[in-house]
Parts: sequence; C-alpha cells; structure tokens
Amino acid sequence: MALEVELKLTLSPHHVESLKRQPLFRSEQVRELKTENLGNTYYDTPDQLLTQHKVALRIRKKGEQLIQTLKSRGTSEAGMHSRNEWEWLLDSPELDFQRLASAEWPNALNTQALQSSIAPAFTTNFQRTTWILDTLDSQGNVLKAEIALDQGSVTAANKEDTLCELELELLEGDAPELVKFALKLAKHVPLYISDVSKAERGYRLLNTDAYEVHRSIPSFDDCTTLEQAFIELLKNELSLWPRYFEAWHFTQNWKFIPLALESLRNVGAFYESFSSIIPADPDGAINQLLTKLIRQLRDIDAWRRTALLSGNKECRWFQQQAEQAAARINVLLQTAEPGVLALLISEQLIERAWRKRWNNTHKQLAGHALFDN
Repeated sequence: MALEVELKLTLSPHHVESLKRQPLFRSEQVRELKTENLGNTYYDTPDQLLTQHKVALRIRKKGEQLIQTLKSRGTSEAGMHSRNEWEWLLDSPELDFQRLASAEWPNALNTQALQSSIAPAFTTNFQRTTWILDTLDSQGNVLKAEIALDQGSVTAANKEDTLCELELELLEGDAPELVKFALKLAKHVPLYISDVSKAERGYRLLNTDAYEVHRSIPSFDDCTTLEQAFIELLKNELSLWPRYFEAWHFTQNWKFIPLALESLRNVGAFYESFSSIIPADPDGAINQLLTKLIRQLRDIDAWRRTALLSGNKECRWFQQQAEQAAARINVLLQTAEPGVLALLISEQLIERAWRKRWNNTHKQLAGHALFDN
C-alpha cells in the first residue's frame, strides 16, 4: 500500500505547449523522464456499488504490463489530496479478487455473487508525460515531486470527456512548497485546482442527466475555536467554486455560474467576518483577485438576474444576452487569475500564514470557542 499526497490541476489542451515552454520546465530543477500511453478499464456493478462504497477498481495496461489497482476515496484539504492505493501485477486481463483481501476492500462487497456482477464500466485512455522536480524549497530544504501531464479522454456509454490534467505528487518535502511551485506555473498558464478524479469523470458520463455539485455543510461543536471555524468554512468553499466552474465546462448549464459567484462571495464574507483574527495579507493579493473575480462574474451574470425580474427570460433578446455571457465566461476561464486565486488560498490554508502576523490579541481571540456564550 502507498499513500499518495498530490496536487491535481486541470488545464486547457490549448495551453499544454505553453506549459512545456515555461522556464521552470526547461531548468535544471526539472528532468523529463518519459512519455507513455496508458489504457485503463474501471469496474463496477450495474448499480455502481463500488463507487457508493468510495472505492475505485481498475486494470491498467502499461506497455506489456497489466496492473490491477484499488484506490480509496481519501481526503482533500485545501487542494491537496491524500488517498490509499494498492497495486498488483496481473498475468491476464481479468480481475483477481483474492488480491483485494489485503486491501481496504469493503466487507459488504466481499461475496462471490456480488463479485460475479462486477464488469467494465468505463475506460480512460491518455498519454502521460512525466518529469521529476528535484530542487531546494524556499527554506533551503529538499523538495522532490513527480510531475505528470495526462492528455486523452474518458469514455463511457458512447460518450467522451476530454482529459487534460497536471498532477504533482509529493515524493519528499513539505506540501506548501508544492503549492508554491504550482503558483509559479499558474501565473503564466491557466491552471485550476481540481478534485474531480478520472473515476468521477467516468461516472458522471454514465449519469450525465443527474450530475450535480453537492454543497456540504461544515459541522462545529463546543470545542471548535474561531480559527478552526474560519479554516473549515474557507476549505469548504475552496472545494466548491472551482468545481462549479468545472461543472459549467462539462454541462454548459448556467445554474453553476451563480453558484460559483455565491461561493466566492462567501469567501469574501469569511475574510471580513474573521478579520479580527485573520490579519490581512500585506500585499493584498487574495483580496484584489477575489474582488476582481466577483465583479466580473456579477457583471456576466447580470443578464440572468434581469431576465428573471422581467418575467420573460425566454425572449430572443435575453437568449442573445445568455449566449454573449457564455462566451465571456469561457474567456474568463482561460485566464490565469481564477486559478492563481485558488492556489493562493490553498497556500494560505496549508501554511496558516496569518499566524505570522498575529499579535497577542489575535492569538488569544483565535483560540476562543465559536459557541462561547
């Protein structure tokens, strides 16, 4: 078993060559390893019990090798993903259920009748180019990571979804430094934090009409401090608004745009509400980008609000407005700023950077209980 700690980013296929031309990829810090084609078949029952139990089971063809892999859903925090993964070499392209006994295979799935119903559900086929980042971080410590660029597609139920991802897997060093490296790239090439796995892409093709982004609500108790409440609230929104943008890209359903705008406004509300314990960053980068993005989305979404208030949003003029707004959203999402904002917030959350600006009053107040009466 291995524990993966990675930062996954998405980008447009149009920006791949620009990414490869970045000075960081041409420096001595980054060494290209290889390019290979990977074909993957994901398995599930007809009623998708595996994904309901939060596991993904696949067979990968890698050159002449066949590799069976089981992955747990894992956790995602401020854009960094951690999950358990088990791999076994196979002699033939059939699942070996005996190998699963040594992994976190759900007991509810451990019956012969159920296992006999497991069959191919969808496939992913992509070209992977890998590099090794080997450098010293901002503190002079070793930072090593594997960088993987995946380009291809996910196919399910005769439907296809384009795949273009950049994954940074931490091999040695501190997670915040991986985010700093991503930020250097994201300032020149639009990169978006993403927690949409390849498996999830396959399942949403199977259930396109039912695809939703579900909002979770953080839970607090009597021991939750003000600082902890700020962290959990901000982490929750960071998991949402990039997903709303990605959902728009996948569905072209306008409902996700006002949801993204609401989520970004929530982020602004948290920074304002907790300003007594979260001192503002001196350079104001997060606030400037957040304010700009909210204003842009507000203006782009104006047609919808006006159409709703008119009571006749189906008229031709509003349909033209909607088409123009969709084009503006697509242009906005091809800029670097939304991705940089997400990475700056991720970096701040992982480092708890506001603590460096604390005085005694900040520190004492941050430790107060949220529900202290």
